[in-house]
Amino acid sequence: MEKREKEEEYIRKFITELGTESPSKGFHKSVLSKLNPGTSRSIYRPVISPFMWKLIGGAIATLVISVLLFVPNDNQNPLINQIPEFSLPEVAVSLPKIALPVIDISPIVLQSLVVFTLMAFLMVVTKIRKWRILG
Repeated sequence: MEKREKEEEYIRKFITELGTESPSKGFHKSVLSKLNPGTSRSIYRPVISPFMWKLIGGAIATLVISVLLFVPNDNQNPLINQIPEFSLPEVAVSLPKIALPVIDISPIVLQSLVVFTLMAFLMVVTKIRKWRILG
């Protein structure tokens, strides 16, 4: 027991001689400034670019217009067939007679061809933009 009391007394004396350590006056501010290095500039980039939004909007508009024109409505007639026919003036040019086959295409196939052509055109435009040929 006596040994233990001597150790405690020695420790108390040692602590009183050294004193308690305290940080300098601006220590916490310097630590915080190192942890939070001012303002960082982050550049916002949207996930979908403006060009892609235009592409998506064009695809949706094309789909809506083609559905309105080519899909039959209540009286089983597509809207495109209800547009009044107009006649162009006849041009008198003699061309060689070439017999072209008449292809009977259903409205769904015609709609698919129109949308496919539009998508191919948009793909070509995006490739040209990627190559920086067009502004």
